[in-house]
Amino acid sequence: MSRDILNQYHRAGKRFAEALEKNREAERLREKLSQNGRQSEKLAGVYYHVHIDEDWISRIERGIPHLEAAIREDRQFIKTEGNVTPIERVRKVSRSSVEHLARHSEMITHKPAEGDDLIPDKLQVFENESNFAVYENRVLYMVLCYTRDFLDYRYAQILKAWKERNNEMSFQKTLRMQGGNLEFSLMLRDSADTLGDEEGNAERIARIENAYGEICGFLTTPLMKEVAFAPMVTPPITRTNVLRMDVHFREVVSLYDYLSTYSGDGYTLERHETSKGPFSEEMEREINEVILYSLYLNEKYGRDLTDELEAAYQEEEKQRLLAAKKARDERLQALRDGDDDVTLDELLELFDQALFERDARISELLSEIEDTKGMREEVTALNLREQQLRARIDESMRKTAEAEKRANENAAEGERKEREYLTQIATLREEVRSEIEKRRCLSARMIGMAEKYGIKSEQKDYSEKEAFLELEKEREAFEHVYQSNWKKAKQKIRKKVVWGRKQS
Repeated sequence: MSRDILNQYHRAGKRFAEALEKNREAERLREKLSQNGRQSEKLAGVYYHVHIDEDWISRIERGIPHLEAAIREDRQFIKTEGNVTPIERVRKVSRSSVEHLARHSEMITHKPAEGDDLIPDKLQVFENESNFAVYENRVLYMVLCYTRDFLDYRYAQILKAWKERNNEMSFQKTLRMQGGNLEFSLMLRDSADTLGDEEGNAERIARIENAYGEICGFLTTPLMKEVAFAPMVTPPITRTNVLRMDVHFREVVSLYDYLSTYSGDGYTLERHETSKGPFSEEMEREINEVILYSLYLNEKYGRDLTDELEAAYQEEEKQRLLAAKKARDERLQALRDGDDDVTLDELLELFDQALFERDARISELLSEIEDTKGMREEVTALNLREQQLRARIDESMRKTAEAEKRANENAAEGERKEREYLTQIATLREEVRSEIEKRRCLSARMIGMAEKYGIKSEQKDYSEKEAFLELEKEREAFEHVYQSNWKKAKQKIRKKVVWGRKQS
């Protein structure tokens, strides 16, 4: 808990105790609580007063930009190596290769023909290889590692003290009261702390964490990862021209000189231990207030007394203000009647109270005026809103009427189309039925002709239920055609035979 919150709670606690110090019932409860459970009262704690020097943090922060700039210089040296290679494997010929060939004529074993180029059997090929493990980069890596360890050690020691901090408080109290017992126990363990924020330690620890993160980030750069494979530089550092003249590398060396010669830890830790039991009289009184307030909360929310207690509070406040106003009015009236037994301080206090009451009343009237003005504005806004809503209702009713008209028209059109579709469906069904009859008749004729003329084909098995039923339908269709055509044939025979005889 921060010091600011502690100050606020200390002030609130004193006012809380003052408000209840004249209550006899509460005082009796305090006395009983003070005489009970004394042997269980324990308070123990370990805490540190920490002071962190800011000089070494500022010095490292000032060197971090130079460390980063030195890494960005990406210093390296070019190592040239030459290998004798057969001429058919040579892809590029440099000036150094030609100069080497001029000094080693044994690589030419045959004389070229007239007009041909001179081609040696072998040729020295030179390759350039970059090497980043220069001395300056190795010094930079060593300084980064030293700075990281410097920060890590101090940060770890401060955090160790931080984590060791702990406060514990416990007690148990049991009271025999009318109707039963009252039991209260408390076990509080607090291991959180801000290491004395009033001294600015939290801000300094954050700076240490940021610096440590920056240094670790530098060590993960590709350049430092490659330099890490080279042997570590051992002090003392040789001041090369780069380390003396380059502004960034000069600051790198200066940072190392500062850290390597730094004396002391850079912080101080003062360890304190407290152990109390039983509690002191003052602490006992404040602890009892905690118990009584817990009882209040238990009754308030356990029996749903919130509204009742609030109503009693408002009524008491009202009566208190009325009593104060009455006493003040009586005193002012006595002064008007010529009572001289009044001091200057009392007179000034009465005037201050009167002025305060007048100002409060003026504030109330102004508030009422503002509320009235606000109500008028609200009424105007509501009237405008009502007009807008009525206009929207009228528009909605118009659109609804149009929609109903369109719906009726669409319904009539739908009924007409439905009748047309039903007629079309009936016609199509009749056509389909007729086509099915024709197909079945043709199928029966084909089967009969195949049997009559002995046409061999894959004979379908008509003994199955579905096939036999279809065959029966085909027979019925054929008989229907046969009967209808037999009727027509009999009519023609009558005309031809009977009517023919009559004419002869």
